[in-house]
Amino acid sequence: MKQKWSWLSMTVVAGVAASSAPAQIAPGRSGSSTMSSFGGDEVWRTLDAFGSCYALQNWPQAFELLATTPGSREEAVVYRRLFRSHNQSCLGEGTVRLSVAPDMVRGAIAEGLYRRGYAVPSNLIVAAPPPGAEIRTFSEAARCYATTHREQVRTLITETRPGSRQEMEAINALSGEFSTCLPPRVRNRTFFSTEIRFRLAEALLRLPPTAR
Repeated sequence: MKQKWSWLSMTVVAGVAASSAPAQIAPGRSGSSTMSSFGGDEVWRTLDAFGSCYALQNWPQAFELLATTPGSREEAVVYRRLFRSHNQSCLGEGTVRLSVAPDMVRGAIAEGLYRRGYAVPSNLIVAAPPPGAEIRTFSEAARCYATTHREQVRTLITETRPGSRQEMEAINALSGEFSTCLPPRVRNRTFFSTEIRFRLAEALLRLPPTAR
């Protein structure tokens, strides 16, 4: 069962729905009897391991994915090209199919890059919106928060795991201040805790060097 925690006007939901999300690591491929399926904690452990593995083995492609705008057509095109084969070595011998939304895959890879300490190409460095500027996207809101709360985001990434109760508690603890960075029109929407986590991870990864 999904549980909801309200903090100010933002609702954070435990990230437990990854196994039922519509997209797959290998888009457009049908399953077969040789593939296994799973859900719950196993999904998050596999996604976490996949992001770390992909960052290690395919870091140029990882940065290519991050160069696209989240949710854009360009991101979808790059995503399909990078993951067009179901036989991904980071999923283990092609025997596992991980069904999660593309933004979760992107976030896991961004976190993998951060954990491994990769230097971000200069063209991918993005600063937070300047004070007083209108924040229009979720990514801008994440950069807004990460710029002034670097240690909180770093602790979230290094001391909790995706989909865990510890993650959810950490997100609830920061959600009040994070809400102030969100555009007013979306402050009443429901967010998955891991959705917030991954967007913050990418924001922290891509901050200018002087802000890390």
